[in-house]
Amino acid sequence: MTAATAGAPAAPAKRGFRTFGRSGWAVAVVSAFLYAYHLWGGLANLIGVVSLLNSYGTAPDAGLWTLIIGYAVVPIVVYLAALLVGRTLRNWERAVVFAVGFAVVSVVSLSLLSI
Repeated sequence: MTAATAGAPAAPAKRGFRTFGRSGWAVAVVSAFLYAYHLWGGLANLIGVVSLLNSYGTAPDAGLWTLIIGYAVVPIVVYLAALLVGRTLRNWERAVVFAVGFAVVSVVSLSLLSI
């Protein structure tokens, strides 16, 4: 052993989905239930708005389809992004990433809903 390698720090442990642990998956599952709230709202609007327009004898135009589908898809996309970003983080950091993602989903959902 040389003097240069004796004082070198050890390489950090590799982190990812395999090292999530039970508490990491618990954070992901609890966050999934929060995101599911907005997903449920998006699916309810998808079914409700289309059936309401059909009862009036009209069809949704392309702009309305974009808004309705975007409202239903945003929670899934943001949750998957938070899951990928948080895979290498510690549990409290992962919880912060999911909380920020939930805030983003809330803002986007409310702004799509207000249009």
